[in-house]
Amino acid sequence: MNFDPYRNEKAPRREILPGGAVLLSTPMRTAHAVTLGVWLRTGSQDESDGLGGISHFLEHMVFKGSEKHSAFEIAHLFDSMGAAVDAFTTKDAVAFTIKVLPEYFEPAVQLLAEMLLTPSFEPKLVTLEQSVVIEEIQEALDTPDDRLHDAYAARLYGKHRRGRPILGSPGAVRSFNPQLLRENHTRLFSGANMVISMAGNLHDRFRDIVVGCLDAPTQPELQPNKYDKPAKPANAAILDLTLEELDPFRLELTSPIVQTYFEVGNLGVALSHPDRLPVFLLTNILGGGMSSRIFQAVREREGLAYTVYNYTDMGRDTGLVSCAGSCSPDKLARLVDVISVEYDRLIAEGVRDAEVESNRAQIKSQLIFSLEGMMNQMFRAARNEIYYGRFVPVGELVDLVDSVTEDDLARCAKTYFEPDSMLVATHGPQGNGNLEIQ
Repeated sequence: MNFDPYRNEKAPRREILPGGAVLLSTPMRTAHAVTLGVWLRTGSQDESDGLGGISHFLEHMVFKGSEKHSAFEIAHLFDSMGAAVDAFTTKDAVAFTIKVLPEYFEPAVQLLAEMLLTPSFEPKLVTLEQSVVIEEIQEALDTPDDRLHDAYAARLYGKHRRGRPILGSPGAVRSFNPQLLRENHTRLFSGANMVISMAGNLHDRFRDIVVGCLDAPTQPELQPNKYDKPAKPANAAILDLTLEELDPFRLELTSPIVQTYFEVGNLGVALSHPDRLPVFLLTNILGGGMSSRIFQAVREREGLAYTVYNYTDMGRDTGLVSCAGSCSPDKLARLVDVISVEYDRLIAEGVRDAEVESNRAQIKSQLIFSLEGMMNQMFRAARNEIYYGRFVPVGELVDLVDSVTEDDLARCAKTYFEPDSMLVATHGPQGNGNLEIQ
């Protein structure tokens, strides 16, 4: 019996359109619907100084009316097709997605293209959306873990633009006038900056529909921004926050809230770095599931927190690692000490063979599960194109996971999880006590 049919995975059909956009097509015989995503290769970290948040603002504005239809008309037309429409902005990309039945594919793509390529940018709508986005920024400030993460990332990334918040600042958002938005829209929604990915029940003529609607003209090629190497600490606050101190290993925000939110971590690696899979494996071992070391130590053995987990954020050219969660203020010092002990133990004792194999199985399962969904296939194809410039088969990733050695894990544990180099960032009520890593 063949237990690894995923090794027969076929790459999406890849085509460069006349305008410069890349079109990726992934047929799925068992699918009943179609999903399509229009991705921009640039995100918030690619924005020029003074324009922080403009990618996210443009994501909002294309839904606010085109040259032919109002925002309500666009929403009503998508609803009348039964289409599911979504959009999001990250530090590396912006994406607009639709999911629709095949019989509605053509009108849905036509409407999506109209919305994306010919937004109206009416002044009164720009003013209205400025108010909405500023409300979104204020909402993030009222979300303790979001507020902490933005400050934590800014401290770790230093002068690198990845440390800036995706939403921007109220002052920057207020400066976005229709002319500025049109200029940046023309630059960003350019063929050379677009990846179009579709997956599902694809018909032969769908390719021609996409080309006819979404083949945006080529604009002058985007010049990549030059970044300073990430450094710790960053001598600046973000989102008008006042950081209590600029100790390189401590960051404390205070608010009149009940629990204390925490992030304990360090700079990590980019998605293209050879250490990415050992780091991902170690992150899973430390705090990726219910049997993970830190979850067991913090929650199951000592009852210090309800929420505690490890994660890694890997981007185009840098990343970070973190242990995050929340707890009662009086438990924080002990919790941070327990995390430190687990990091020390990881470095001193290494990882047991059975533990490695268990976590390999978890990661390989997650990779293979990603083949099951139509939306996952569309996302995978686009992200592979944006981050690697090629399709990376799941079989190749499984082999890379299997190839991680004990020496790789030991070296990466020392490099990325050394307690003495960790930044301890907290957000909570005053009087958190001693937060020094012991």
